[in-house]
Amino acid sequence: MSAPEFSQDGIMLARHPSTGIFVLYLNRIQDKNVFDPTLVAALSSAIECVEKAAHPKALVVTGLEYEQQESNSDNKSKGSAVHKFFSNGLSLDYMLTNPAGTAPLIESVWRLLARLLVLDCRTVAAINGHAFGAGLFLALACDYRLMRTRRGFVNFPELNLGMRLAKGFAELSKSKLTAETLREAVLTGRRYGSGDAIRAGIVDDECDVEELLDRAVSLAEAGLPDNLGAASFDAQNFSNMKTELYVDAFRALALGSVDATPESRI
Repeated sequence: MSAPEFSQDGIMLARHPSTGIFVLYLNRIQDKNVFDPTLVAALSSAIECVEKAAHPKALVVTGLEYEQQESNSDNKSKGSAVHKFFSNGLSLDYMLTNPAGTAPLIESVWRLLARLLVLDCRTVAAINGHAFGAGLFLALACDYRLMRTRRGFVNFPELNLGMRLAKGFAELSKSKLTAETLREAVLTGRRYGSGDAIRAGIVDDECDVEELLDRAVSLAEAGLPDNLGAASFDAQNFSNMKTELYVDAFRALALGSVDATPESRI
């Protein structure tokens, strides 16, 4: 992986020089990669870099630590430091100390997820550890999800926290998961390890953490237009197809208000 094309407040974006694959590293380790205004601003700027980049391209999002390393002859990375959290969700500390800022924070996360949801290239979440709440929603906004084995859970924490989902998060979840999975995951607050998450359809595959980044990059690379055998790839229409597939989620994330009542329509 090359030197970062973007680095701000513990968020780094690097691009493989030969394949065009971006890797977005969440490295706010002391804060468990929680979503506060600082993280959202940095993620937004990083995603803007990907949005503006020329094709071919794809994006991997991970909480693994960025390390500038040369690749070996098989074009595989030599490994990244492992951290316990992909993201621990919204910053409860921020919301408790800034109650007036809670709604703007959540809506800013929604706007970010809306852009990721319909990004004009393949996106892959490489879940290196716990993905709770908004951390899980970040992964759900990606096209594919890979999760490390033996450590880490994905979880909807709202039941445990006495919170509601709110429209944007609810519609995103409905667009990616089955009704049966949502009934169990949301209404019981179950924590899923990698194997159970696969069976529930929350993630697509699992692997040892030592293989996680390489597997995610390979999956991202498989989605490049030439590798898909696309005769006439149109980036805007690729994004448009995602909007059509996930239109309720996109509208709720891009246009929704936290103040909307649970029964309100989008």
